[in-house]
Amino acid sequence: MYKKILIAFIFMTALFFPMANSFSEELAIDNVTRPEKDKGPTKVEVELYVLDIDNVDTAMQNFDMNLFFRIGWHDPRLAGLNKEKVNMPLEKIWHPHLQFINQQRVWYTFDKNVDIYPSGDVIYSQRLWGSFSQPLELRDFPFDKQTFNAILVPAGYNSDEVQLVSGGKDISGIASRFSVADWEILGWSTGPWDPQMPGRRANNNAYAMTIEAQRHANFFVLQLIVPLIFIVMMAWTVFWIDPQQSGTQIMVSVTAMLTLIAFRFTAGVTLPRFDYLTRLDYFILASTIQVFASLVEVITSSWLARRNKLALARRLDKISRWVFPISFAILAYITLF
Repeated sequence: MYKKILIAFIFMTALFFPMANSFSEELAIDNVTRPEKDKGPTKVEVELYVLDIDNVDTAMQNFDMNLFFRIGWHDPRLAGLNKEKVNMPLEKIWHPHLQFINQQRVWYTFDKNVDIYPSGDVIYSQRLWGSFSQPLELRDFPFDKQTFNAILVPAGYNSDEVQLVSGGKDISGIASRFSVADWEILGWSTGPWDPQMPGRRANNNAYAMTIEAQRHANFFVLQLIVPLIFIVMMAWTVFWIDPQQSGTQIMVSVTAMLTLIAFRFTAGVTLPRFDYLTRLDYFILASTIQVFASLVEVITSSWLARRNKLALARRLDKISRWVFPISFAILAYITLF
């Protein structure tokens, strides 16, 4: 009986000892205190690479991005734990808790594991895809240029504790071509990011990938601006109709006005809504004024013709043939260019 109990005790001890040893090793790794906190801020090297931008939603003020990033830091407490590189869950060790402050919805591709080298160097690589918020300045729409940012910050740490710097072997960059079709990439840069908040001091160090892009305006030119010009020109045809045919003149002017109203309803579905006017809004407004002014001129010339002032009505039409196109050209140049 005693022999059986002794054998069972030895067996349980042999089984539990490795588990206890492993458990004690896990407890030996400090995942709360940052490394060498008494020797200044912890340097975290950052590398960002944009794989793709596949959508820019002007109305929602955001964009969808496929991004790869790699961060690395040195933790001497992990040096010599193993003779070779080991892979470990991120939450098991101290890490800078980096977050993209402008992310909305993101999905991570890789497991949240880190590579720990015998020297104590730690590397965390991750790929993610999702939506990022981006306030856009659209007063020059659709001929605008925009800046898209992906901004990393160490949550809970200020610049005296954690500093984000460019990686020594910098692989940061962007793909040669993106899926988004209506934007042209002008340039990019990476580095520390200054939030520039008036009256406030930024406590967290930040690092950003910044992409400069320009919108391709061909769609808006062909689908909105050119048809609108034709509607305005249609309204000008009344100046070549004799004032004695007032019914025809008014019919053409009213048709042009109704066409413009229908056009504006259709354009309202396509165009983003803002609380300020863009270049395109000013151009549409100038075109509306032109068509309405043409209607007013037709009514005036018809009234003059009925008052036996036919010569004056015809003279008004001849003057309008030059005044309206010239004024519209000036307005189009001011609003669009």
